[in-house]
Amino acid sequence: MPRASLSQRLSSQIIYYTLFSSPIGPIGMAATSRGLCRLSLNVADEPAFCRKLQRVYCRPVIRWDDRFTDLVARLRAYLTGKRVRFKTRFDLLEGTAFHQKVWRGLRRIPYGQTRSYRSVAQSIGHPQSFRAVGGACGKNPIAVLIPCHRVIGADGKLGGFTGGLPLKRWLLQSETKKLRRSKRAMNPGRP
Repeated sequence: MPRASLSQRLSSQIIYYTLFSSPIGPIGMAATSRGLCRLSLNVADEPAFCRKLQRVYCRPVIRWDDRFTDLVARLRAYLTGKRVRFKTRFDLLEGTAFHQKVWRGLRRIPYGQTRSYRSVAQSIGHPQSFRAVGGACGKNPIAVLIPCHRVIGADGKLGGFTGGLPLKRWLLQSETKKLRRSKRAMNPGRP
């Protein structure tokens, strides 16, 4: 098996990032050479985002906007009402094995639908761990793309969201409206 060159080993240790404005506020994204490791909403400013990346990942941080061009365009389209497929590789560098299992489960929640914390716990084989599912949602490092905003309480209440409940409500309503519009387009005679 060939050994990786020094430059390949060093580049795999770097965290690349970008910041951009969106309809829901400033967003920061970070990735390794393997894939996206963070998507943060409501980023205060670039220095604070960089400090957080360095603190969490203990790696050098370099801004590289061009690396994220396609993903930024897709995310902006999604946030302006277009239904978008995200074909993004992830490099989940944080979270316990349980957290990562929850995050994989969240990715199976269909667009425009919600699931309760309890149903997510059941779907991943831990039916009694619905509170822990809520904790994993709160630690989700890749907002929107790992759709923790689609998880609500069994009573229909929104629960929590690191971006704040108004933003969670906005994301859910946006997806539901887009879903209704696309069904109407398929059945134009429907009111």
